[in-house]
Amino acid sequence: MTTRPSHAERSGRTRRALLDAGRVSFADVGYARTTTGELARRAGVTRGALYYHFHNKTTLFKAVFEEVHQECLQAMRTCMETAAGDTWERFLASLRVLVAQLGHPSVQRIVAVDGPAVLDWPGARHGPLGPQSLRPVFEQLVTEGVLKPLPLDPLCRLVWTACFEAALHIAQPETRGGGQQDMTVTLMGLIGGLRRKQEAEGRQD
Repeated sequence: MTTRPSHAERSGRTRRALLDAGRVSFADVGYARTTTGELARRAGVTRGALYYHFHNKTTLFKAVFEEVHQECLQAMRTCMETAAGDTWERFLASLRVLVAQLGHPSVQRIVAVDGPAVLDWPGARHGPLGPQSLRPVFEQLVTEGVLKPLPLDPLCRLVWTACFEAALHIAQPETRGGGQQDMTVTLMGLIGGLRRKQEAEGRQD
């Protein structure tokens, strides 16, 4: 005997279908050219179902934006946990992963291009998924004596903003290709300046 899915299961599937449809459409043609009718068609639901789960197209875009954003951060966290080297080396590797993630065309369109335009700019750049994700590793680096003792909240915000600006630069048509590598090298050079200079071993006074 086949068990019929519950209302919660059906609702969850519909919401998931709308998120998947939004992700494809927003990545393919962008927010402005995506219509609610197209979103409903891709998801295989009625427009009424879309409005039931999401107040409007902007609300659905915000949910897609946050999901893609979270995936980028999870890739960073995974790299931080699994990469070789000390804390500083793993931190730099995780930032390279972030820039690489933001370098994907679909992620560029949703996170770096349409996100700041559709959502309020401070919210898109500095939402809760962003700067504060850097705080634990910065705290660890300060404890290890690797990082200069700077105020952490401004530091998190500035480093995150630098990464976001790098993504915006990479997303521009004229800077694609070699632009990602150049921007990553420059970003790593700037962030390297945050490290405390170690005195040479056996240095004489």
